[in-house]
Amino acid sequence: AATLLNAGPIAASLLAEPSQDAEVSDFSYGVLLARIPLFMFQAVQAALLPRLSRLAARGELADFRVGLRRLLLIVVAIGVIGSLGILGPWVLEVVFDASLSGRTLALLAFSSAAYMMALAIAQAVIALKGHALVAVGWGVGVLTFLLAVWLGGEELFRRIEIGLVVSSLAAVASFALALHFRLRSGVVPDQGSIMEAITDMPFEG
Repeated sequence: AATLLNAGPIAASLLAEPSQDAEVSDFSYGVLLARIPLFMFQAVQAALLPRLSRLAARGELADFRVGLRRLLLIVVAIGVIGSLGILGPWVLEVVFDASLSGRTLALLAFSSAAYMMALAIAQAVIALKGHALVAVGWGVGVLTFLLAVWLGGEELFRRIEIGLVVSSLAAVASFALALHFRLRSGVVPDQGSIMEAITDMPFEG
């Protein structure tokens, strides 16, 4: 999860030409700006995850699904607001004295929103004891990023932007399938798996 979160700036640093140092710095600032909703998401998680965990622990999976759906709707709302990219270029210039196009900031924000959704579903899978499935899902995301950057054309930052978007969406799809499988299997969470889900916050580091 942490690898996928930091893949954009790392790839930009590794693949850029020496003459692109300033552009890499601007891109890194854009990634940082796009991550701001992640901290909003962390506050939402702190409020909602304990209730979801209690529902799962009591075996009230119907209410668990409703609560998880609400959490995902909040993620979507945060992502839509960020992906509009209306104020992004202005904020980036004022705060970081950097310049990026609205398209770049919108794609970075969209990838962050997809990452948040992947993280939320992954935590639900962990609560349902799907640790191996979560590891596979993040692995799928990282491999998708590498493949997308490799096949994404010649323009450096566009390749990375596309890679961030499709890799996060690939992780979302993997975790959604895993969650569907775990819910249908009738797995009952225990206190340990619930605590692991609550404390699984890879973007804190």
